[in-house]
Amino acid sequence: MLAAKLKLYQFNAQDFSNSLWAAAKLGIKDESFIASWLLSAQVKLPEFNDQGLAISLWAAATLSTKNEPFIASWLLSAQVKLPEFNAQALSNSLWAAATLGIRDEPFISSLVLAAKLKLSEFTAQALANSLWAAATLGIRDEPFISSWMLAAKLKLSQFNAQELANSLWAAGTLGIRDEPFISSLMLAAKVKLPEFNALDLAQGLWAAAALGIRDESFISSLLLAAKVKLPQFNALALASSLRAVATLGIKDEPFLSSWMLAAQMKLPEFNSRDLADIRWAADRLGMSVGSLVGSSVATEE
Repeated sequence: MLAAKLKLYQFNAQDFSNSLWAAAKLGIKDESFIASWLLSAQVKLPEFNDQGLAISLWAAATLSTKNEPFIASWLLSAQVKLPEFNAQALSNSLWAAATLGIRDEPFISSLVLAAKLKLSEFTAQALANSLWAAATLGIRDEPFISSWMLAAKLKLSQFNAQELANSLWAAGTLGIRDEPFISSLMLAAKVKLPEFNALDLAQGLWAAAALGIRDESFISSLLLAAKVKLPQFNALALASSLRAVATLGIKDEPFLSSWMLAAQMKLPEFNSRDLADIRWAADRLGMSVGSLVGSSVATEE
């Protein structure tokens, strides 16, 4: 990276975007190089093409680099070139904007509108990422969401486990209550449940509660899959999953027994919010968690 840093002044627009993309792909978080890159690239942003702009913001987000001056300049350049962004550039930019917490309303509105027009060209991954981004940024744009559901329904069979879990979470966060679509999403998720990891399963349970899903077959399959992986749940996931089960009014004894065992192992990790959720859920379920909550309080003190 030192050699590249010394030659940044010779880089053209494509060199800049390619070099940060490479750093992001390789997971290189050299602060000195990134700082020099941002400073040098900012001047050349008007020369970046649509792909270079999208790649550079994606790379900055992947490297967890939020530099306000660079982002401000990026937004100005990207606004001019948005009509040239292809489907991948639009989805990458949406994901990056959400990851970096960019909330420039005029630009985000323009980006969402441009994405809406090309949703039919989005891949399964791009569709999942775009709805996740909308939910993360709190974008409840009905035309976008309606167009997204139409495009996603045609490609749900291509969604992998994480993409399905993220889409369930996003649907729950955005309050999407389109029954035919949610039914299709549940069906696709049910097929891939064996591939869901602990986080995916926790998100699925939370989304089911948020959306009021009462499909017994899906919920039973989700609980069974979650029960097996409860030891892998972190404290937040355990607390939210118990709250989800209580919200749905489901008293599944095998799941609850396994949940207690997993929770005992994570006692030191529960924070006050987790404990409040556990108490609330236990009360709803008529479940005794006195020793669990008491031990956690003692640990905190």
